[in-house]
Amino acid sequence: MTPMLATSTPTPALDYTAIAKRHKDGSVLLSIADDRICKLNGVGALTWMVLEQAPHGLSLDAVVDELTAQFDAINAEGELLYEVSPEQLREDTARFLKNLTGMNLLEVIRDSRGREVYCIKQGVSGTTSSSVAAGNSTATPAEAKLSPSSTLESVTSTSAQDETTQPNGTDASVSAHEDIKLLKRETLTAFIGLAAFDLLLKFAGFQSLIRRVEHWPTSEPRTTDREICKRIRAMVDRAQMYYPKKAMCLQHSAVVTCLLRRRGVPAEMVLAAQEFPPKGHAWSEVVGEVVNDNPRVKAKYLELRRV
Repeated sequence: MTPMLATSTPTPALDYTAIAKRHKDGSVLLSIADDRICKLNGVGALTWMVLEQAPHGLSLDAVVDELTAQFDAINAEGELLYEVSPEQLREDTARFLKNLTGMNLLEVIRDSRGREVYCIKQGVSGTTSSSVAAGNSTATPAEAKLSPSSTLESVTSTSAQDETTQPNGTDASVSAHEDIKLLKRETLTAFIGLAAFDLLLKFAGFQSLIRRVEHWPTSEPRTTDREICKRIRAMVDRAQMYYPKKAMCLQHSAVVTCLLRRRGVPAEMVLAAQEFPPKGHAWSEVVGEVVNDNPRVKAKYLELRRV
């Protein structure tokens, strides 16, 4: 497939510099099928973005050509410096792509010309997909040199289930809804939901939980009533107080999302990650507004996927 820069309107060099600075600490990948969160370094993040912009896949040579063009553009801008020989870049990139393929994050297919091309596997997403060029960045000039292992050895992975089960901050949320009078059956419903998703996660795995939320229908008629959102959150927060173990953000958000949909609210569960240090998180949203967490969470974490 033709590399990105072979178009009539190439992206300005400043965009590449801004993106490189934005991901200088790397990026995070999520594989739902394999219950895996992977951390890439800065160069790995740039390579992943090249693949993200080619949904039909790119050959090794095409990836190398695109990276070379981007490094040249960044170097010309003068804020960052990437120094690597063509031979070394090709060797590093080949090793990196092979490593990601072995981790089931990429797949190798044949294009219409019979060439081997690398494609991102279905169900794999990265924080780079939500990257925004920060044109007003004030980073100082720096030098980023590639070494033979610069992209390979810094690909690390952990369980997505572990990384996206951060504490949900129940105490603060309960105090925010003290004026909501809940029925016992409402608290019991939320309690059963927490137990059900906890068991699903334990015995069926991360992918099964995501699929259950993804396919949970939204009842009719539809509504975005904020009072319903506040009540559902209060229900789950109260149930969490009685739950025998600390319910984490993934289970909490799954229950909030599904209970909202039962009430006709088109809620979405957002899976996100912090790039440095790498850490996963989850929350529930309705028309772009965070329902069960602090609104500032959207600035702290980068979105990986919505379900």
